[in-house]
Amino acid sequence: MIVETWGKTDVGKHRITNEDCLYVDSEGRLILVLDGMGGHRAGEVASRLAMDTIREFYDRHVGDPPLDPDLFENYDESFTYRANLLRQAAYRANRIVVEKSLERDEYVGMGSTLTGVAIHDFTASMINVGDSRMYLIRNGTIEQISKDHTLAEDQIERGIMSREEARDSQLKHILSSVIGVDSRVRVHMDELTIFPGDMFLLCTDGLTAVMEDREILEEVLKYKPGPEVLDRLIEIVNDRGSPDNTTLALSVMTEESEESKET
Repeated sequence: MIVETWGKTDVGKHRITNEDCLYVDSEGRLILVLDGMGGHRAGEVASRLAMDTIREFYDRHVGDPPLDPDLFENYDESFTYRANLLRQAAYRANRIVVEKSLERDEYVGMGSTLTGVAIHDFTASMINVGDSRMYLIRNGTIEQISKDHTLAEDQIERGIMSREEARDSQLKHILSSVIGVDSRVRVHMDELTIFPGDMFLLCTDGLTAVMEDREILEEVLKYKPGPEVLDRLIEIVNDRGSPDNTTLALSVMTEESEESKET
């Protein structure tokens, strides 16, 4: 499987600094998108520290034996080693950011959302914390793979609020899990088999705050996959006021040609 990935981040029209972070490895197979929060540039510190911690931890251990008992706080055998490794990296990032937040008064309360994916062996292993999202675009449809950690989503799961009610609720803007704010963090983990033609879109809420899923799908399918798709999405966000930073990553799966296999 050939993977092509493009990323773009934009400060928007109403922010002075960009507290989002984006990482794409050299092969486009490890992608991280984070959205920092906190005053006095603390959000920028949190997202950068979390990103670097996850990337370094994953790279260091991705070749280790798959069942090192000292590496994991818990290991879910229904998922691959790489999925568990990503989640463990997020746990570690949470601890590191919490510790950093105690060093200076201006860092108190800083944190970051996260969505990330590792693409390997015809599999996509993903994690997320907060409301940064990952979408699967397949056969002309779009599906959110990530899980929003918001008070509104929590109430939907408990049957207290309907999804229709949640759309207009202010609770959809209040996060219930964030990297770096509490010693305990909920990390959503999922995994799926990938096929040629699949696309993954990772994004911060700078995009989803102003565009519905169906609009995102229309724009992605309107053009040949590439950086121009991200340029167009950011252009639309900015035309609509861009209340926040916006960060996007688009990955496209294509079947390896026979010529490539022979070489």
